[in-house]
Amino acid sequence: MRRLGSVVLAAILLGVPRGLDSRTFGAQRSVYLDVAPLAPELADFVAELERAIGSAAYSLAARASEATMVIEVQNVATAETTDGRPMEAIALVVREGAATRPLILHYSPPRRARAAARLIETLSA
Repeated sequence: MRRLGSVVLAAILLGVPRGLDSRTFGAQRSVYLDVAPLAPELADFVAELERAIGSAAYSLAARASEATMVIEVQNVATAETTDGRPMEAIALVVREGAATRPLILHYSPPRRARAAARLIETLSA
């Protein structure tokens, strides 16, 4: 019986940090955007990304230390496909807690808003 009590106590204590996670209670998570020196294409994407963050019930943090997620928008490259359509590629680094994920997002400029929204949807999952 004594062992069962310590097992139950350990299970409760291990579950408390997960239970206190802001996503569990539906609290608004915050995102900090760190943007490299702006190119016109990068500024357009960041504006769409800010709209997508607001639409996804995130808030923008003023400092990285206040955020639950940091998105570093590092670089943009433009090119044309073989059939002449313009394409953009954004290099990002997403940090959430101890996890760091480098990402490259490809899209055509008319679909920039959808690409930003899809990025936030993917990061939320």
